[in-house]
Amino acid sequence: MNIDKVNIVSVSEYERYDRLVNLPDLKFTSLCRRKYSINRGVFNVIDDWFFNYGMTNIAARRKTILQFLAYVYEKKKPKQSEMYLQFGKGGVKNHLYYFTDKCLNQNQTHE
Repeated sequence: MNIDKVNIVSVSEYERYDRLVNLPDLKFTSLCRRKYSINRGVFNVIDDWFFNYGMTNIAARRKTILQFLAYVYEKKKPKQSEMYLQFGKGGVKNHLYYFTDKCLNQNQTHE
């Protein structure tokens, strides 16, 4: 799988990801919290999901995490009164299943 070929966000946003994926862990997770309104527990579920999916390269995994969060944020658009995105029981994994099936698997190229 060539994750660099997956195009879920705009090219300019994806190019910004190249800089962001190299942040230290705390700064990267803080960025995700601020920009996409997720807590550390949700971040850990997402990170673990993509690692188990086969993305062992941290830069590729972080790019995918940012794409996934942009996708979910656009779909859910949290209200101003909500501190974090609300997923409900099993909601994060449902979004991950859909994202990996519809976005990653259908957009991947085989080398």
